[in-house]
Amino acid sequence: MQQYPDISLSEDWYNDRLGANFGEDFWLDPIRRTENFMQLSYETAKKFPHLGLGSLEPKPAPIASDQYSHRFMPKLFGCEVVYTQNQAPSAVSLGLEIEELANFPMPDLHKNEVLKKAISDAGVLKRKYGYVHSGINTGSPLNVAVSVFGESFLASLAGEPETARHILMMIAKTEMRLIYEYTQLIDENYGISPLHMGYGNCPAIMVSPELYKKTVLPVDLWVRQQCEYFHLHHCGIFDNYAELYTALSPASLDVGGFSDYCKLREYFPETPCSFIINPESIEGQSRENIDALICGVIADGGPAENISALRSYGISKNATDENLVDFRTSAVRQNFA
Repeated sequence: MQQYPDISLSEDWYNDRLGANFGEDFWLDPIRRTENFMQLSYETAKKFPHLGLGSLEPKPAPIASDQYSHRFMPKLFGCEVVYTQNQAPSAVSLGLEIEELANFPMPDLHKNEVLKKAISDAGVLKRKYGYVHSGINTGSPLNVAVSVFGESFLASLAGEPETARHILMMIAKTEMRLIYEYTQLIDENYGISPLHMGYGNCPAIMVSPELYKKTVLPVDLWVRQQCEYFHLHHCGIFDNYAELYTALSPASLDVGGFSDYCKLREYFPETPCSFIINPESIEGQSRENIDALICGVIADGGPAENISALRSYGISKNATDENLVDFRTSAVRQNFA
């Protein structure tokens, strides 16, 4: 297990503590966007000089698709992306009726303006920095379907499973085309043979295990068959999906907070796992409470050599500086590292 838990600070935290404004101007220009993230890295390291957060000598991490952050896929499918000063970009679902989903076509990637912009940005970034990453966060087909089609898709899962499966497979095939036809075009160092792939099944907990098994799992299995190494991120409670996920044979897992880690290990006894510590388990908590939580996660989810990381995503402005220090140093204090 790594020595220090990972911390991902939210836009809300950066806005409150460092005055960052995540409006559209932050994201639009690819070079300015890259420099903005470097500046935030520097200011974070300056604020916490002994905590290993950020860098006093940040290096550029130019990402071609980052104009929409994690909402690239919804934008590709035609969603409006909304920017606010203290949040990550969000997507507005298309608002289609279930009947319209049944005939929803695959996007024409050759004519897609969002993809053209990403390829153009890649050229700008490579000329500036000498290298560029595509950074396309595909998410799982389920993740994209919920973002793009919202309530209509969720209703189709329950009432029109063939329509839901059509949407999921259309998204899965689009994601594979992006990987094989465009990702390596942008980043020639991205390996696709053999393919190592991972994605987040974040909305899975909105779907009953029965519906997941019937309609979603077959598409996830199709994706799994396309790649040699498969990493699965499930940021909700894992318990009701543990047995179902064994069919995917994930090489590694990223598991949501408040899960039953003993049950997880019944189904994945030796699978390397990173464990998510929910922000509310850190924000405003005492050092003793944080230590007790970390101790319990490691004891139940161990042994330590099978825990690849502890991490917390999206720490908000409600966290004190002491909370960050206590969480970051907890494993070391307890001699788990």
